[in-house]
Amino acid sequence: MDEKRREDVREGVDDADDTGLVAGEELITQAETLLPLMRPDELPRENLHAALPDDHAAHEAIDHLHREIEKDVPDRGAVERHVEHLRGLPELEAIIVNWWESPQTQRFFAALGQIGV
Repeated sequence: MDEKRREDVREGVDDADDTGLVAGEELITQAETLLPLMRPDELPRENLHAALPDDHAAHEAIDHLHREIEKDVPDRGAVERHVEHLRGLPELEAIIVNWWESPQTQRFFAALGQIGV
């Protein structure tokens, strides 16, 4: 590659970086790389189950939430739907809110949103 072509490529990269495109791609790559290491706080599944009567229908929702979180790349929308459903139950509200709003859990799901999954 000749010197003029190198200079043109460098200017193109610099222009893209000025718009944030390069930095954005770097953040997405970093998030994808770190995602397996950033797992959310463990769902307090036993506490959630213990807070409900044995025959309560929400036991199934707790298990669905747990299975979704255990996936390699959880579906944020599905997790949010389960969380909203469970936090609507007075017996579970404090437990689920403490888990969902913890910084580690929020960072994990923010990273999912950042990388577009």
